[in-house]
Amino acid sequence: MLERYEGLVLLIGFGAAMIALVWLKTHAEKHADGFLVADRQVGILQGSLSIAVSWVWAPAIFVASLQAYTNGIAGAFWFIVPNIVCFFLFAVLAVRLRRQLPEGYTLPQYIGEKFQGNSASHIVLVIGTLTYLGTAIIANANAGGMLLHAVSGIDTKTAILGTGCIALSYSLLSGLKASIFTDILQMVMVLGLAGVLIPIAFTQAGGFSTYLAGLGGVDGTHSTLFDIGIALSFGIPATITLMTGPISDQMFIQRAFAVRQRDIVKTFVFGGLLFGLVPLMLSTLGFLGAALEAQGAISVENPEMVAPVVIHHLLPRPALYAFVLMAFAGLCSTLDSALCAVSSIGGVDLYRRYRNPSASEQQLLAASRYSMLVIGGISIGIALLEPKILWLFMINGAVTATMFFPIVLSLYWKRMTGAGVALGVSTGLLIGLPCSVYANIQNDSELIVIASIASLGTGLLVSVLASLCSKKPPSAGAAVEG
Repeated sequence: MLERYEGLVLLIGFGAAMIALVWLKTHAEKHADGFLVADRQVGILQGSLSIAVSWVWAPAIFVASLQAYTNGIAGAFWFIVPNIVCFFLFAVLAVRLRRQLPEGYTLPQYIGEKFQGNSASHIVLVIGTLTYLGTAIIANANAGGMLLHAVSGIDTKTAILGTGCIALSYSLLSGLKASIFTDILQMVMVLGLAGVLIPIAFTQAGGFSTYLAGLGGVDGTHSTLFDIGIALSFGIPATITLMTGPISDQMFIQRAFAVRQRDIVKTFVFGGLLFGLVPLMLSTLGFLGAALEAQGAISVENPEMVAPVVIHHLLPRPALYAFVLMAFAGLCSTLDSALCAVSSIGGVDLYRRYRNPSASEQQLLAASRYSMLVIGGISIGIALLEPKILWLFMINGAVTATMFFPIVLSLYWKRMTGAGVALGVSTGLLIGLPCSVYANIQNDSELIVIASIASLGTGLLVSVLASLCSKKPPSAGAAVEG
């Protein structure tokens, strides 16, 4: 498609532009609140664009078109609808969280302060949250590498390393301020470029006739919206993953603490609607790809890369440049958001809580940057192993499902205890996570569904039983309102 040097120019040029713009706009952040929560002054438009593009994970870019291509309209439906609705659910939970901890930074911090007599509840939330964020970094760095390799032949590991280092470089400068500033630019790029490229590709492919021909997927058998097979094998685990994801996602939590408190609901509702445009548009390329392959016009070797294959086939060379930039912008936005979220966990929940409770602002800032560098670096290193994006998406679902009910109950149920949180999350992780890893490696659709439901159910059942059996009432911290 592209020459290797062209891929390198795109990679280096994008990275240099982002780093230069962040430096010119924000310089190096010198205050912990600026680095971690953007001084809690993020407005509705800024916040909406930021949270929307931060949710444009590798799955939104590649799984949307993959599902449309392989599983037709049913696969696209089960991926897109829960992806949008989860914003609305999170908005309600975010308001509750912010009221209970107005000056907070992280979800584990909230659990730690609410259940001060039970450090295990805090520790398991830290482990679960870092597992989730690490997977996000791995998936998006890996996707960036795969994309550049697919379109230009650059060595995948070189591209993964370059993608990760770009996001890490500008995130280290200004933290969440840099992330939100670049998010706005990147979301404009994603919507602008997709809004131009996809309608043109749609027309060039033959319009509605080709689009409708692809609604059944590449084998033509999935043209029914509520395909039972797709619902069981993909819809249920995907819905659990997507609906439970935001409340376990420090990227969302961090922005809930950064947005002005009165604007939380508007910001996340508007953000969800903006985000929804991305998988809706990208699924179109999957449907077109299915129809074109059935016609013998294209051959898709890797279904995860069907979108750039369709763009390359239908549009002139500059369009592929634009598509790569669009996808790269979305991937880097999630990468920098995950790195910033890691920094808040490392600074607030590890360094200040366990190493130096009386840490000065500068010490907290330094610890946050160090945590970003170390944990981000380890995750990027794991990405070099090139795990499958869909595996990571489903495995993440086991983590978020396990954490969902213990977190929600801690927000709303007065009898919830620290032991309930600790046992609910840890038991779910010990049962659901290994089962999900094995199921995805074996590509066993039935076991994937069982793992998702087991993770969700175990987290609920164990946390409730442990709390009901607890002899002591939950110990609420002074900073947490009832």
